[in-house]
Amino acid sequence: MNQTKVYTLVIEHIKLLVQKGEITFGGKLPSERQLMATLGLSRNSIREALRSLENMGIIESRHGQGNFLVNHIDQSLGSIFSLLLFMKECNVKEVQQLRRSIEISAYLAAVKQVQDAQVQKLSDCLDALKNSSIENRANLDQQFHDTLIKLSANRLFILLNDTLSQLYACTIQEQQAHLPPEDWEKLFSYHTHIVSSLMRREEAAGVHAITAHYAFVEMLAS
Repeated sequence: MNQTKVYTLVIEHIKLLVQKGEITFGGKLPSERQLMATLGLSRNSIREALRSLENMGIIESRHGQGNFLVNHIDQSLGSIFSLLLFMKECNVKEVQQLRRSIEISAYLAAVKQVQDAQVQKLSDCLDALKNSSIENRANLDQQFHDTLIKLSANRLFILLNDTLSQLYACTIQEQQAHLPPEDWEKLFSYHTHIVSSLMRREEAAGVHAITAHYAFVEMLAS
């Protein structure tokens, strides 16, 4: 039996266990011996399939404990995007366009359902960013955008945002560290417009602020 077929059998079995409520995220998978007996596969085939699932971020192997069902898919997606960039199957500008599209979609979802207390959390992020040191600025900037995405309550937006953030962590930190004061003030103003637009539940103004923000970031990187 080819490895693709083995992998499919193992993942379908895990899905069945989840559907039956026999395992949840963080829960321990059946042992290799149990999987061998249930699926009628060799130990080597089972191990190769489990290794593939671990590389995908679906399971985690803990020495001396076994294999556990986890959700680290953002890490595997990050590796895929990094490889695509390395192989020049996409470029930084295209990734930025994807980030912008996700953030705009997240904003449009959030503006229809967000509560005042949630908007206040984003406003708190803005205050922290305003008073941040140069060393902390990049992390707080990312926290602002992460918080905005989470207000959408869309798990796929959140997953993709987490994935893309991994690619940009070092780049953003270096960019922010060398940003002239006047450019930082302009960049910060876009964050202010995003929050004020969300407070007023204004769709068009928020989209405009996000679009202008990413256009400015792209200009700084050019």
